[in-house]
This record gives sequence, C-alpha cells and structure tokens, in this order.
Amino acid sequence: MKKYLIFFLFVGVCQFSFAQQSYKYVIIPTQFPDFTEGFNPYGLSTSLQNELTKNSIETVFQSEEVPDNYCDAVTASLVKLKSTFRNKLTVELKDCRNRVIWSQEGAGRSKDFRKGYGEAIADALKNLKELPVNPNPSTAEKAARTKPAENEESPLPAIADEPQSKAEVEISEVTTDLELIYKPVNLFYNYTYFVDFIEKENGKKELVIVNGELLGYQNVQTIATLNPSGLDEVFTVDWINTNGTTVRGVANLTSEELKVSLPDGAKMEVIQLRKY
Repeated sequence: MKKYLIFFLFVGVCQFSFAQQSYKYVIIPTQFPDFTEGFNPYGLSTSLQNELTKNSIETVFQSEEVPDNYCDAVTASLVKLKSTFRNKLTVELKDCRNRVIWSQEGAGRSKDFRKGYGEAIADALKNLKELPVNPNPSTAEKAARTKPAENEESPLPAIADEPQSKAEVEISEVTTDLELIYKPVNLFYNYTYFVDFIEKENGKKELVIVNGELLGYQNVQTIATLNPSGLDEVFTVDWINTNGTTVRGVANLTSEELKVSLPDGAKMEVIQLRKY
C-alpha cells in the first residue's frame, strides 16, 4: 500500500510543479456555421479578438497550419443560445484535446445581429482578465519519467556492494510503474485526435489513439488499419467508429501530415493529422 501512496504523491508533485503556467494565447476561428455561413460572420471573429485584446490576452486567427505549440493555446468557440428578445451566446475556451476549460454566457441588447452578438461577446468576456492555468499533463508526465543524462549524476545514486534500503526499493518500484505509461513513438495530432502511427508488417500501419477515453474510445485503442494501395503514400483505411462499426476510407501520408478521408453519408469527412 505504501508504495502506491509514494507513486501517487510523486506524480502529484510533478503535476503541481507544472500546473502554475497559464495558457499563452487564444486561437480564434474565422467561421461559425452555427450562426451563419461565410468568413467572420456578423463580425464574430473580430469581436472576439477585440475583447480579448482589451484584456491583454494574445490571439491568433485559426488557419490550416497547426502551430507547434498549439497545446499551449486554447481555441475559442461560440454556442448560440435561444432567446426571444436578446442575442445570447456562450463563449467557450477549449484545450488542444477539445475539452472545455472555461465558459461564460453573454447577452446583447441590440436586435441587430452584428451589434447584438458583439455586445454578447463583450458581456461574456468582461471578467476574463487572464487565461486559465494550463495543467499540461503530457509535460508533467514526461518530467515524471525523465532520466538523467549519461554525464549527469543521478539524484539517487546507487551505492555499490551495499543492499538497497526499503525506501530505495519502493522508489525503484515506482519507476517501474511509471515506465508502464504508454509512450507514443510516432505521434500525429490535430485539435481532436492524438494518435500513435505504428509500422506493421508488409507495409501496413495502425493508428493507436492516445486520448481515446475523451472521444468515446478506450485509451490506447487501435482505431484504424492502413493497407498499402499500390500507389506511393496512399493507403486504404479501415476506421473503427466509437460505436464499434468500421468504415472504409482512404489515407494520404507525407513526412509531416496524415490525411484520412472517410465516407459520411453523401459527403466525405476529412481528418487532417500533423506529425508531432
């Protein structure tokens, strides 16, 4: 029992040590189809930028190019609320795993959509003076299992020809437990998926989802098998949905991106994943 207490305390201290840094900036979409079609509809994107800038919060507009440090950012999202006499909405901030980490409802008095939604965004963001803390569990997890470099002295040096104490044995067992944490070797990601791209025999590939529990899968579950099509960098894909059904699609692979196209009724759903 004691060794498990040491394990959870050890991981807890590592997580706490990395939990004091706020997210660095907000990614603002330029399209909000739930409100209306088009670029920056009703000035929603610029309203978000203006209000966040007033609060000294850094912003960038969303683009196809996913930044390398996008897990240091949150993405703004707007939820349209039904209201007879006011323009109401909820502003949400989502982390890189698509989890809502902050939300606030706002209302605008003006009946004009552009002005009213601008007032609603200002109302929702009026008390957001700084971004939430970024727990960044992946960083804490890496720190928890970081080993000293070869030329560095270990913080717990082994004493030659002497038996290990009980405490040293328990620490050793904790290290073994930490090593059991899944370690992706070839990570691809977007704002929703974190998948490990695994090389198999005969040119086959597999996608193992690391954040599966958040999306309705099991963590570290194989969600897709890629089979060579005979064309360079093109594969057929057997993709497993969260309900267990499988759909057949196509994947295009480059050195920096994996693009998976899956049938979704009369149209195709495209999942773009970038190499980590």
